[in-house]
Amino acid sequence: MQIGRVPLVGRQADVGALRDEIAAVGQTGRAVVVSGDAGMGKTRLLRDFTDGLDDVVVVRGACVDSGSGPAPLTAVTDLLRDLVDALGVETVRRAAGAGTDALGVLVPALGDAPGDAERLADVVVETISELARSHRLAVVIEDLHWADGTTSEIASRLVRRAAVDPLFVLLSYRTDDVGRGHPLRPILAELDRARLLTHRPLSRLSPADVAILATAVHDGPLATDVLLDIATRSDGIPFYVEELASFSGERLPMSLREVLLLRYERLDADARRFARILATGGVEVTHPVLRGVFDGDEAALEEAVRTAVDAQVVVIRDDAYAFRHALMQEAVYAELLPTERTRLHTAYAVALEASPPTPRVLADIAHHWRAAHVPDRALAAAVAAQRAASRASAWSTAAEAGERALELWNAVPDPEGVTGMRRVDLLRRTSGALVSANRQERALAFAQEAVALWPEEDTVGRAAILADLATSELQVGVSDGVASIEQALAILGDDPAHDLQRAGLLLSSARVHMLNGRQRAGIEVAERARETAELAAAAGDPDAAEIVVQAMLITATCLVTGGDPAGLALFEEARSRATGFARPLMRYYINYSNALMLVGRYDEAIAVAREGLDYGKAQVVDTGPLVMLEANVIEALMYSGRMRQAEELGSRMLPMMEPGLYSAFLRERLVCLAIWRGHIADAEAALGTARRELDMFGAYEFQTRFGMTYDLGQLALARDDPHAALEWAGTACSATNGGVLVLPLTAVAAHAIALLRETGEDADTRPFRAVLESFRDWPVTRLWNAVFAAELGEGAWQEAIDADGPAYIRAYARVRHAEALLASGDRSAARDALAAAASFADDIGADGLAARARELSSNAGLEGAAPQSVLTAREEQVLELVAEGLSNSQIAERLYISVKTVSVHVSAILRKLDVPSRTAAAAVYRSTAA
Repeated sequence: MQIGRVPLVGRQADVGALRDEIAAVGQTGRAVVVSGDAGMGKTRLLRDFTDGLDDVVVVRGACVDSGSGPAPLTAVTDLLRDLVDALGVETVRRAAGAGTDALGVLVPALGDAPGDAERLADVVVETISELARSHRLAVVIEDLHWADGTTSEIASRLVRRAAVDPLFVLLSYRTDDVGRGHPLRPILAELDRARLLTHRPLSRLSPADVAILATAVHDGPLATDVLLDIATRSDGIPFYVEELASFSGERLPMSLREVLLLRYERLDADARRFARILATGGVEVTHPVLRGVFDGDEAALEEAVRTAVDAQVVVIRDDAYAFRHALMQEAVYAELLPTERTRLHTAYAVALEASPPTPRVLADIAHHWRAAHVPDRALAAAVAAQRAASRASAWSTAAEAGERALELWNAVPDPEGVTGMRRVDLLRRTSGALVSANRQERALAFAQEAVALWPEEDTVGRAAILADLATSELQVGVSDGVASIEQALAILGDDPAHDLQRAGLLLSSARVHMLNGRQRAGIEVAERARETAELAAAAGDPDAAEIVVQAMLITATCLVTGGDPAGLALFEEARSRATGFARPLMRYYINYSNALMLVGRYDEAIAVAREGLDYGKAQVVDTGPLVMLEANVIEALMYSGRMRQAEELGSRMLPMMEPGLYSAFLRERLVCLAIWRGHIADAEAALGTARRELDMFGAYEFQTRFGMTYDLGQLALARDDPHAALEWAGTACSATNGGVLVLPLTAVAAHAIALLRETGEDADTRPFRAVLESFRDWPVTRLWNAVFAAELGEGAWQEAIDADGPAYIRAYARVRHAEALLASGDRSAARDALAAAASFADDIGADGLAARARELSSNAGLEGAAPQSVLTAREEQVLELVAEGLSNSQIAERLYISVKTVSVHVSAILRKLDVPSRTAAAAVYRSTAA
């Protein structure tokens, strides 16, 4: 029997595929996830692959199950330590920049002072991304099925970064541990929908490969019947093959447990006792902790460890001991007697209590006291674990510790005395952790229970938990949360002692009204919040001063979206009072840049949003506001006629965004962009994902919903379905909360009505005329009035061309103006107008309109018409990238479409150009470009 390292069998194709992926890393990166059941050889494959890499900095971390849930941040800690070992402390600190102290939470050498643990995920992702720009970097994170929430978030965001940075990310997880309801499933599903992750599922070994591996493990030939038996019983799982082949001369096991225990049973008594102690501690236990539990002397422990290692039952990882396979730990643990389990769990709890109280240690203490049937100490440890995990932003661990504490609560005679808190406080904390862990429905259930149980006499606390309930209700989408906020306000009453808390509740209510498009209510409630906080703000209370500024910003936003330009001046007043408050300043930059777009001042909007980005990055604020400002820049670029730049920024940004309201907003804007770029099929394909995200996260957000309604109307027109287009426009214009966002829908309606009139039908134009009349003094209404009139034959398209507003609408007006000239018989003027329309559309990136202008000119046989390309606008894009030497997968990433779609486009290009190969097509492109 060979107990040393055996060759990697049956995985050559997997290693080759991983090598191809990392070789493809250039200006952008690659992300791969390796999956398979326990025992499939994921870790072995990853180590063989990374061991063969030259000139690559490989950092790896493995997630660990502590026995009571995911051990928080173990993989992240390992990654940071590997970075320090490979590149040095100073290099990592420089890459981390202003956030370096946050890394000191996990690796003290990186921080000069206690850092902000809540920003840990942001800083880790930014640090690794920065290092990837100057080093060939491969990040390996194993066993994601055991990842805590923060580690999962970091892994997900690194995958998104690999879409835009030269970073190689390699992940692994057990498929048999990721069942329905596992938090990793939606993360992988979203990354799959965004086409950011290459899956490499490991298949089971073929009978031939089983024979090769079994022979190598046995270190000699095996009888055919033995090999067939191993192949049948192992089911092609490499670990089982190795176990069965190692003891082929003895009775073959009839069950997996027997297979796993064969090596254990061959150990001497001391080594078996050591294995049982180790199994009680979990898959991996550090030497100091195990030494505290082991009741023999140091020499006896060393001998037992050596015996277990030599027999390949245990492996040594730095200063820790671990079973060779997690399944072996489970099998050995099942061998313990009940009294032995109680004794060992007690010993582990006592030993761990002498260790530094990290979230992992505290969670382990809670697990061991619970298993030792000491509920009061388990409860105390679980509450302490929740506090520590919350401070470290390990929200999944905090939520699980809270749930465990709640399960133990009634088993303890005096739980409040043990924990120092009430059960309702624990419910509230656990609900908050669940919100941060994105387990919204569970959070809502705990918040509802806390509200039901909260003591009536605790006025302040009851109002606070109702505010938490409102947040969960809004996140889950069961309501907008206003009723809960109103109930909290009623509880506080008019007592001046509660003014600040009351003002905060009013602010939350005003924000909900603003998001729902209830402008008048938003203004009214925001002004109440401002009045309530003004006195304390004037006395120097910074919290009150911040509420005042936030209320002013909500009022300004509601005024502008409701069609009152006075809101613009209020934005500037709020800005003058926001100095020193990061959150209000970021809200100013977001909302004011959006307001400037609504009045057609697109270049100013870009400048304000970019100023906000600079400020936010300097202040190291949360990523959410920065993402929204980036989205505002993209939207303003689209309106101002820089559509290609907007598309490029959007395609780079979207893969980096977590699913949520911000990503739904950007997806919707990119659908609109695709429509006006002329990429209708891409817009149709992207619309489904945008609508799903909006339904999940934006049930009470009106701005994106009106934008999506506009998109649906435009796509209906593109499908020549004026009835559907008119229905979408009519639904929007009949709503009471659209404000100036309804204006673009009047153009959809007019176009649809004009098409219906061509077939002898008609429709009522009065609702749409009423919308235009109600906003007649709004800066961009002139454009929408002109388009409405021209579509219905009541005005000239030149009026729209000369108006202020989105560049793509003015490009559309140019094409329609040229069509009108052509229809009137003025061929000379039509020729010039079509040429100008095509040129303008080309300049702003409206490929569909440019192609339409040229097609009209060509079909009319106008003198001097530019020759029409045989390729569509999208095919021209694909051909340009083919000429650059990009593969189909690289083109798919660049254009944010599927590889299959790229393949279809390439086939069409070869057919239309009548060329035999991509090389020939590239040559044609270069000759025409020249």
